[in-house]
Amino acid sequence: MKKPSGLSGYKGGHYVELLRGGEPFFAAVEKIIDEAKHFIHFQTYILDEDETGTRMVNALIRAAERGVRTYLLLDAYGTKYLSGEFIHSIENSGILFRFFSPTFTGKGFQLNLRLHSKVVMADGEVGIVGGMNFANRYHGSPRKMEWLDFAVLFKGPECVHTLSILKRHWNKTFLSKEERSNETVDTHPFYRENIRLKVLQNNWYRNKMEILKSYREIFSLARSRIVIFNSYFLPGGNERKLMRNAGLRGVDISVVFSAESDAPVFKKATEFLYDFILRSKIRIYEYLPSNLHAKVATVDGLWSTVGSYNLNHLSDYASIEINVGILDEKFTKNFDEILAEIIRNDCREITIEEHNRRRTWYSQFAGWLSYQALRLLMRITYQMTTKKSKPRRSYADSEITD
Repeated sequence: MKKPSGLSGYKGGHYVELLRGGEPFFAAVEKIIDEAKHFIHFQTYILDEDETGTRMVNALIRAAERGVRTYLLLDAYGTKYLSGEFIHSIENSGILFRFFSPTFTGKGFQLNLRLHSKVVMADGEVGIVGGMNFANRYHGSPRKMEWLDFAVLFKGPECVHTLSILKRHWNKTFLSKEERSNETVDTHPFYRENIRLKVLQNNWYRNKMEILKSYREIFSLARSRIVIFNSYFLPGGNERKLMRNAGLRGVDISVVFSAESDAPVFKKATEFLYDFILRSKIRIYEYLPSNLHAKVATVDGLWSTVGSYNLNHLSDYASIEINVGILDEKFTKNFDEILAEIIRNDCREITIEEHNRRRTWYSQFAGWLSYQALRLLMRITYQMTTKKSKPRRSYADSEITD
């Protein structure tokens, strides 16, 4: 794959480390929190009041107690079951804490963008971006395997851009001067690994559709191989057309889903697309050991993406998402090998024969019904999250099409 024109703005000089779900991820997050000296931004969709969530909060409390300015931003919908006692312990620790975009306000119910991104940054020098939330199911236990997911730890120039994004999410007009985040980072060391990357956003309110654009670009320009692991896969018509064209022109495309999902309606809706996917010369695999929650892709052994973005219109129009796009052959080939090993050892392939054998009139109807219900939900969400004062604009044919 030649360097796509849309993949501009990638900066070199980075150190990047791939993190897999489970203890390695949570240990890495805890380490950068414990080593922070000046400030921490911690933003996520879900933080549960269980052993894993409490472990992360305790690390943040330790940081606040030693004088590190600590910001904790949790999505009001994703993290809606915290006890008053737990919230009280956070607020009394010195952590600057708030919920992002409450669904119920003094004016009643409102539907805003959700904070679906998962980012931790310390001192503007090191960041972690991925798909993992902070709960036991992402960590696993001796009796239950962790959900499959990935993140990247990175250091280098793009930390400046990442900090600006996190500050924008945190700094709302109602915050007092004392609560606002005003930290700045001017320069960064140049790491000898010299990995080129870019932190990509999807934020419909701000006309930032960078992750969607990057997927469309790689579908159009890939020449040999695409591998996609995606937990809630329901791409729009434009993306499906681009994938089909890539498959028909000979690109080897593999998509990996979960055999058993935590979202059965999404699973049925994805299965409704199996016939289309297989007819487009795209291989389907199902991950067996646990739930697949990953949102990653690699292309031609050159480009990869890791983060919170799912290929569906909820990620496009109803959520704030952050991915790290990595334009580096060595990193991507190593990631390719890891994904290939997972496919070999932990997945089953769904061939057209297997798909036809599994199909019944009931499964087809259930899939069709789930697909139509989610399509309707996404259309409603799109309309309700579009600012009425903002002119309707098409983003490179980004209308919701089927």
